[in-house]
Amino acid sequence: MSELNRFIHARHWMKSNENFLTTWHAHVGYKLDLFHHFAENTSVSQVADHCSIDLPLLNRWVEVGLEVGHLKKSVRGKIKAKKKMVKYASAQSSESVGILLREMMELHIPALLEYPELMKSGERITYLEDKFAEVVAETSTLLEKAAVGPVLKWIKKEQPNSIVDMGCGYGGYLKNIHDRFPDIQLQGVEINKQVCEKAEAALGGAVPVYNGDMVEFIESFNNKVDLVMAHNLLYYFPKEEREGLYTKISRILNKGGSVTFITPVMGAKYGQTFTTAFNTFMTVHDNLYPLPTLDEIKRDSKKAKLKVKEVTPLIKEGGWYLVTLRKTK
Repeated sequence: MSELNRFIHARHWMKSNENFLTTWHAHVGYKLDLFHHFAENTSVSQVADHCSIDLPLLNRWVEVGLEVGHLKKSVRGKIKAKKKMVKYASAQSSESVGILLREMMELHIPALLEYPELMKSGERITYLEDKFAEVVAETSTLLEKAAVGPVLKWIKKEQPNSIVDMGCGYGGYLKNIHDRFPDIQLQGVEINKQVCEKAEAALGGAVPVYNGDMVEFIESFNNKVDLVMAHNLLYYFPKEEREGLYTKISRILNKGGSVTFITPVMGAKYGQTFTTAFNTFMTVHDNLYPLPTLDEIKRDSKKAKLKVKEVTPLIKEGGWYLVTLRKTK
């Protein structure tokens, strides 16, 4: 009976690995833009020649694609990608979500594979911000699609005259706000130079973007604003420094001003499978930090005279929330 149970469990794990194989195949196709090259019926050798890639390895990738349903073969033996793969996993498609695959396969999974050794050694690895800054900025643009509506709704309600976007990435929120509310005074802050330059280009000079650290920006900022946006940033600050961060943000807010945080929230109603995995990824690094709970946000922000006003789920599967706070005094 024990051998039978062992066999059953082995089959279970083999079956579960098929999901990973599907993700791996999509990631390779996205990174090499293979779905674009197989958008029409094409021979494998033609794509190998055109892309200057190894033919035997491409053949193996095609075989996997046929099995997992990403590709199909014509009666003449030519290969064509399914339309959904060309649309959503081709690097050249405006609707592609393939950057999420790259972030997971090149950033998250390699870090998590080191988990056993790190558990034994107690050591941490360093998140290479410069290497992955543009990947993270691009994945953030996907989150913006879910968040921009609630953010604009909050802005319409609060009617701020001035906004600073900390860690503005490619400037997506700023562009949407400028298009909708052109009279609001806007400014962005972005630490990565390449990302900052792309934000400036996307904004066409309509919004100034400061290239530098957000804390240094706040400490040298001599004005006050009505709204600070601090999206996807809390996990860059240790728990013991977040109270100070709230205080710094509060200092540059006018009375009655507000701040918006976008973050996965530990212990929240939705998305805890993803959130716990994401929290594990954060914890293996020496320069990334555990995700906040809502109680922690309320407690630490209260000391900075900020009060949580709304908690809006953005992507329930991922546990991402928009947390809005208002300065009380």
